[in-house]
Amino acid sequence: MENSANSPTGRYVTATADPDNDLRTLAARIDLPAEYDKSYGHVLLPRPVLVSEREITAFAEDLAAVFRLLVSLPGRCFGGDLDRYGAAIGLTPELIEVMREGATGDPLPYARADAFHDGERFRLLELNVGSELGGVDSAQLNRAFLDVPAFRAFAEANGLGHVDTMDHLVAELRAAAATVAGADPVSPVVALLEGPGAFGDHDGVFLSIQEDMRGHGIELLLGEIQELTEEADGKLALHGRSLDVVLRYFAAGQIAGDPVARAALSRVNRAHAAGRTALFTPLEGALFTSKAALGLLHRSAVRAELSDGERELVDRVLPRTWVLGTDDPDAAEALAYARTHRAELVLKPGIGYSADGVVIGRDVTDAAWEEALAVTAVRDYVAQELVLPAPEPVFDPGSGRVEEWVANWGIFVTPRGFGGAFCRALKPQDGSVITYANPGTRGTCVFTHPETAPESVPATAPESAAAFEESRI
Repeated sequence: MENSANSPTGRYVTATADPDNDLRTLAARIDLPAEYDKSYGHVLLPRPVLVSEREITAFAEDLAAVFRLLVSLPGRCFGGDLDRYGAAIGLTPELIEVMREGATGDPLPYARADAFHDGERFRLLELNVGSELGGVDSAQLNRAFLDVPAFRAFAEANGLGHVDTMDHLVAELRAAAATVAGADPVSPVVALLEGPGAFGDHDGVFLSIQEDMRGHGIELLLGEIQELTEEADGKLALHGRSLDVVLRYFAAGQIAGDPVARAALSRVNRAHAAGRTALFTPLEGALFTSKAALGLLHRSAVRAELSDGERELVDRVLPRTWVLGTDDPDAAEALAYARTHRAELVLKPGIGYSADGVVIGRDVTDAAWEEALAVTAVRDYVAQELVLPAPEPVFDPGSGRVEEWVANWGIFVTPRGFGGAFCRALKPQDGSVITYANPGTRGTCVFTHPETAPESVPATAPESAAAFEESRI
């Protein structure tokens, strides 16, 4: 990543050091959509993050290749047996049963990576496969920044651009609606559905998605899967409204063990198979979203089945990742390795959200690390090589200083390619896990820039920032 004095980032930070430049107080000058403002307006980073268009597009292409590789694993390495494959990544039989209901064997490449940039390249931490993705409405912030004249002038001078993730999602929803008899493929009726009792946990986020989708010409209804009804013609309805498309935000773990939710899922899959109401996306993507699925790519028996090019892809994109807690011989070796390399590793649940259960080895004692390792015997876990993200210089209008933050990149890949990005960021001294559960975390959008700077943009040196604390993520 290029943060030199004459990079777009360097020029931006230099501009914010000028007391008379409106970029200095950009976050206070923007006019955000109402629902987006309620959810994120109080946790904004003072500036957007900038990245080379070539670099992030190339990484998205690698993500698509990793996705295809993951989808091929059951057939290539487990004889097509999803039960064997699921057991290898620590999934319970009931979860596997839910995930394979309605499966096609060819899940849509719609996913979001969580990634760090280590200063040389992006590194994939996890790949969230399926439609239940946060951040799809982040381009609302891009548009709000561009409405500020000072930023718009900077963007034009530096060739900045962005990809609207909602454009990609809306295109996929319209494509799904086109398969449904009688649906309006331009303005389909779409329902975003959560799991039972879960809607209130994230209602602000969903209202922001609804707001953004309305601006893209689609009415989005909000509800939970058990609220669906089935009409006489096999079409699904929510609160009395016939549905063309279900946008799935419920997860397999919310369905397994709940007979009412299981029955509702069967109704959804039945309507989808009959072409009455389309499902975007089936739960089969969850078979490949576990971090343990990525860990299989480093398992010796799996690597033996990969081509040289595939092994090179894995090693370039993915930090070394070990699957723990299974009966595979590699898992026992991985556990022994983890015991003696605490400071180099991160423990993560295979399936988890908002950093729940994450333990960073260098942040805990030997005793706490042993306690965490013991949990891997009863819950799906991976150990992953620690990646140190490169710092992002950010001018703080409150302190008047340039400070260094580290960013967790959310990078979307869709059937149309690179699908946009956003960042969550944290000062190293405020913790190691970048999640909104940490009150120090801030969010922002991403703009891309050309590989070479426009000749008309002068080279200036940014104010220096404090040194990055290498002892923290």
